[in-house]
Amino acid sequence: MIEVSAGVIYNEEGRILLCQRGEGRANAHLWEFPGGKREAGESAEDCLARELMEELHLPVTDVRQRHVSEWNGIIFTFLEARTTAQPILTEHEAAHFVRPGELLRYDLCPADQHAARLIAFSHVKHVFWDFDGTLMDSYPAMVRAFIAAAAEYGVAITPERTLSLMKNCLTHCCEVVGAESGIPAGDLVQAFRRHEADELRRGLPLMPWVAEALQATHTLGIRHHVVTHRDLVCRDLLEMAGVLPLFDGFVTQEDRLPRKPAPDMLLHLIAQHGLDPAECLMVGDRPLDTESGRNAGILSALIDPEERFPGAICDVHTRHARGLVHYMTGWTNPGFCAMMEISHPNGC
Repeated sequence: MIEVSAGVIYNEEGRILLCQRGEGRANAHLWEFPGGKREAGESAEDCLARELMEELHLPVTDVRQRHVSEWNGIIFTFLEARTTAQPILTEHEAAHFVRPGELLRYDLCPADQHAARLIAFSHVKHVFWDFDGTLMDSYPAMVRAFIAAAAEYGVAITPERTLSLMKNCLTHCCEVVGAESGIPAGDLVQAFRRHEADELRRGLPLMPWVAEALQATHTLGIRHHVVTHRDLVCRDLLEMAGVLPLFDGFVTQEDRLPRKPAPDMLLHLIAQHGLDPAECLMVGDRPLDTESGRNAGILSALIDPEERFPGAICDVHTRHARGLVHYMTGWTNPGFCAMMEISHPNGC
């Protein structure tokens, strides 16, 4: 079994060293955490120190193991270390010290990608949550409301088709059904809102593992915010669910900002609270949520319980909220994963 030591090297500014592999090497031109193969009888720490001196003339201190993974039959031990020096390139094409939140912007070697996600997400301090289908299990109520609204006009539609259309957005659902039936989309929206109001008075359940994920990460000092196209009724629903005290900020319909995937709602929240975008994460259940995160220049995560969007572009694609805890705590505090009973990166 081949064993490799890979270094997560911090400089004095807290930036992490990435190196670009040279022409003619495996994974040429991709970026990596520097390191190399362990020799017989060599410890992971000694291997890293040797490889860094041989390839980069880079001395390091405070070396400690953080993460072990396997890729393509090779065991990778990722070790954190510190340096006050600058690398001297002998085999690599380039080297950059980057902020942790910027790691995933680089085209990384496959073996480094999971570790990079763990590192980037471990530096998140503010999570922006979409509301419907992400924080609260509102879609069953919304589907019932739309079916009842359509029935007022003599239109029958199945729950599955309604949900599929609504996962795009309510406007899309009303426009498609309206075009097929000759009913003005605006009339369907108004009828839907009447029936939805009756559903919301009874309250909504939280999505699976959301309460546990909120509490676990809040304990670590992570702050939570809501970014939703819904109005401030979302505050009442979160209060009914018992989790409102865990949220610090809201951007809602009342703020009259362009809708997602435009980044305006997220940028407004960042400016309002003076947040560092490199420490922010957007979480949603639809690609338009994660696209808004990318457009705002922050990390994004898609919670996709039914795996409706396998090709969605995002930094993390998980089935449940507890999968986020794996990424946000797995680098610095893997015990939280055990506490949350997480055995798989997707939290399933």
